[in-house]
Amino acid sequence: MTTLHLSPADVTSLHQGDDGTVTIELTSSGERALVDAAGRQKPLLEKAEAQFAEQRQAYLQSLSNAQLLDLARERFGGPEEDVLAEAWRRIRVASEAMRPVFDSLREAGVLKST
Repeated sequence: MTTLHLSPADVTSLHQGDDGTVTIELTSSGERALVDAAGRQKPLLEKAEAQFAEQRQAYLQSLSNAQLLDLARERFGGPEEDVLAEAWRRIRVASEAMRPVFDSLREAGVLKST
């Protein structure tokens, strides 16, 4: 939360709607005050977003394969990007783990190289 301090010179007009909304028209100095306040909040917001992304990644990695698939299927329109990325990460890990098996089968002539 932040507080925006405006002087009368920062405000052109102030209107309150019937539904309780407030519209404030700002002068150039009021706009600068708003932009400055937003600029001070940006690093805090970026830090919070980064922390959330790390927590979300740890959560997704803690899910079983079945739980991850359920999560991917639940969302209308397809899985979220981070869910899909975690699924692909697991596929890569599994394929790397299987590589020695496939190499041995190729050497034994059971599998043909493509």
